[in-house]
Amino acid sequence: MNKLLINLATVAALATVSTSCAEPDAPAAAVSLEKPATSTVFSPTASDEPLPADQVFVPDAHVEDDMLFFRIQILPGYYIYQDKVSVRSLSEGAGFDPHEFIDEWSHGEIVVDEWFGEQAVYFDEVHGAARVRLRAADLETLEIELSYQGCKKEGICYVPQAKVLSVVSPARLESAADPTE
Repeated sequence: MNKLLINLATVAALATVSTSCAEPDAPAAAVSLEKPATSTVFSPTASDEPLPADQVFVPDAHVEDDMLFFRIQILPGYYIYQDKVSVRSLSEGAGFDPHEFIDEWSHGEIVVDEWFGEQAVYFDEVHGAARVRLRAADLETLEIELSYQGCKKEGICYVPQAKVLSVVSPARLESAADPTE
């Protein structure tokens, strides 16, 4: 009799296990790869959540005479560390003297950063310039790498960013403007 009870208990336990395995839960909803709805963290209405770095920091550059001028536009509520901004030439035959910030166009402040301590940062925009040293007269475009790092005020810090920009050489602009040369 005791053996019969043990066998019945074993069969009942196996039946419970097999029925729970045989009837899976309803499948979870698939994650949509479609464009996100307007109320996601990447929308302007969700201001507490950080945006992608490409939307927060927008770099551009141009060359005038022998100077490279660069700018990084910064969304309100974000900033860029002054000492994390750098520019370098990726074009063979061209280089830069060390860059300088254009203070009258940049809104800089000193902040106390949780990780880096007291830091000079830029809000809104940061502007800079560097003298171009050309060793090759026939460069059509100048490839530059503009590097920077910034944070969301009262929020997260982004990993360092490095953007490659193509800048038309001023010599090419002059020759294109005057077809008689």
